[in-house]
Amino acid sequence: DARLLRRLTGSEVKSRLSDDPDDPDDPDDPDDPMIKPDHWIRAWAEGGGVEPYEPSQINSASFDVRLSDHWICPTRDPEEFRAPHIKLFPGEVVLASTLEYVRIPRTVACDLKLKSTLGRLWINHSLAGWCDPGFQGNITLELQNLGPTPFVLDANRRIAQLIFVAMESEPEVAYGEPGSSSH
Repeated sequence: DARLLRRLTGSEVKSRLSDDPDDPDDPDDPDDPMIKPDHWIRAWAEGGGVEPYEPSQINSASFDVRLSDHWICPTRDPEEFRAPHIKLFPGEVVLASTLEYVRIPRTVACDLKLKSTLGRLWINHSLAGWCDPGFQGNITLELQNLGPTPFVLDANRRIAQLIFVAMESEPEVAYGEPGSSSH
């Protein structure tokens, strides 16, 4: 019944709904892609996966990235500039980048999520938020002020977090390799 199914875990529901124990969609299959934990993230960072690296940026299942001081704002003159902060007016959009230069291994992809603190302040990250296996570089951020008042974005502020998702297998062609559709 529906009340019982709401109390069960995903794998318990799956086993009650499926008669096939070899189901390839089994959520408990250790070979399925998974989110990488803090100890994996630490090894990645200490092994040169990110520069600069601060151990305090590691969370249990993500890595915090910070804003650089490089801004591109089409409503400003000059449009592109470096500054320790930018005041983002209501409705205004700015392209920014992470302070961190990341090297994503061929065995994982990354999902970039805005820190929830900023979301509650009406700052939005829109458009691209994905790093393919093999990506190397500073991550571009598309930030918009959806709130009713100006908001100051400071360089070095923790802006987003990277969530590392293990690939089922390495891709045939990773980001930036000959034959990829990346630029």
